[in-house]
Amino acid sequence: MKYTLNLTIVFFLSLFSATGQSINGKITYLATSKYAESFYKKKVKKNKKEIKSNILKLYKNSKDVYSILEFNENRSLYYVVDKMEINNDNVNYTHILAGSEKKFYTNNNLMIYQNNTLDCFLLGECFLIENKIPKWELKNEAKKIQGFECYRAVIKNPRNNKISVEVWYTPEIPYQYGVMNYFGLPGVILEINRNTFSMTAIKIELNPLEKIKIEEPKNAKKITEKEFKELTKKAMPEFYKN
Repeated sequence: MKYTLNLTIVFFLSLFSATGQSINGKITYLATSKYAESFYKKKVKKNKKEIKSNILKLYKNSKDVYSILEFNENRSLYYVVDKMEINNDNVNYTHILAGSEKKFYTNNNLMIYQNNTLDCFLLGECFLIENKIPKWELKNEAKKIQGFECYRAVIKNPRNNKISVEVWYTPEIPYQYGVMNYFGLPGVILEINRNTFSMTAIKIELNPLEKIKIEEPKNAKKITEKEFKELTKKAMPEFYKN
C-alpha cells in the first residue's frame, strides 16, 4: 500500500509537469515551542538538574513567531517574519528554531531541487550555503491541513533509528519546497514537528493576482555546508570548545 501511494504521487507530479500548469503563492506558518517545558521535564534525568534548569530557561520567555514561504514554479523563499531581539536575558528561542535571520532558497531546475541558506548574520558577511536533501521515509498516513490532503514523512536518527523530524506535505501543491532546509518531498511541506518545536501552516494563498517573483541573492559567496562549519569554528573557537 505504501509503495502504491508513492507511485501515485509521482505519477501525479509527472502529469502535472507535462501539462505545463504552474502554481505560485504564499504560505504563512505559526511556529511554537510551547511543549518544550513538559518535554524536557521528562527527557532530562533527575541527576542533571543544572542542565534541565538552563534548558528550560532558554524556553521560558520564548514566544510564537510567524514565518512565510513564497513560491512559484521556479523557486521558493522561506523566512521568519518577526525580527530577532538582541537581548541576552530574553532570547526568543522559537525564533532561532524557526530560522532566525536566515533566508532559505529552493531552486526547481528541471525537477532537480537545490536548497541554499542565506546567512548574513553569523560571520558578518553574506554566504549562500548549499544544503543536502534530507533522507526521507514516506509513511502511508494522511490528514488535512487547511483543507489540503497531506501525507506524513519522517527523518530517522541513524544512530538509534528513532524519529528526529516529522513533517506533513501536500501533493496538491506539487513542488518539493519546504521550510528551512527541509525539502525534497513530492509536495510542499505544511507542518513540521521536531521534539520541542512545531510549525504549522495557518494560511495558504494560491495564485494571487500579482505573481510571486523571487530572485536569489547575487552578491553572496556560495559555499558548502562543510566549508561554512569550518569557517565558524575558526571564527568562534571558544564556542565549539565548550
